[in-house]
Amino acid sequence: MSLTIGCDPELVCRINGRFSRARDHFKSNSSMGLDGNDSVAEVRPGYSESPLDLTAKIRTILEYGNEKSPDVELISGHYADGYPIGGHIHLSISPCENIVDSLDVVLTSLSNCIDDKSQRQKRERSGYGQRKAFRNKSYGMEYRTPGSWLLSPATSLVTLTLAKLSVIGSSELNLDFSAIKGNHTSKTFLRNFDTYFSEIPEDCQEGIAQLKLLLVKDKITWNQNLLPNWGLANSEFLKEAA
Repeated sequence: MSLTIGCDPELVCRINGRFSRARDHFKSNSSMGLDGNDSVAEVRPGYSESPLDLTAKIRTILEYGNEKSPDVELISGHYADGYPIGGHIHLSISPCENIVDSLDVVLTSLSNCIDDKSQRQKRERSGYGQRKAFRNKSYGMEYRTPGSWLLSPATSLVTLTLAKLSVIGSSELNLDFSAIKGNHTSKTFLRNFDTYFSEIPEDCQEGIAQLKLLLVKDKITWNQNLLPNWGLANSEFLKEAA
């Protein structure tokens, strides 16, 4: 099975810690572009069969955005400065029930472990991020439940890796992730995630390694400029602003 993964995660822009409209910094038709609401930025890396490759493409776009607007801080998560922000994932497969259920069980478990639950609740109350939210697309499906997972290369790679493995597990191996999770906590379920597969694809092995590291971290702070996490903050600009 040849499965491609794409995405269009959203970001809030700030300057000196204060909200700034994305349209003042980026163009709508760019890879570092605008959401339908042009107050919010959107990263458009295309697609790949490899979560590693797609994560690298995301970094290239963030680097471009940072070079274009070095004074802009970028914020991910579920909700920031009054705006719900999503991390939609595109998959080249039809959204049959078992695939949607698998994505929902696995990625909601990840959210339970690493996301800001207050932010998630605010996004859900705004009408976005509901469980099992998806759209049919010409290429397959868009899974719409996750918030923006762009905080770091690790959170991005882990999310994309788990999305790929969720589809492989349900469509090729007939795994029932809902039954496997059962009454286990989200952390226990994900800590053992690789054991549910007889073999982990090579391009997913680093994502699994990063998952195990994320699960032992203390609470993650989402309300922060993500660029330093990607090694992209403009050091000269930051020195001048200090």
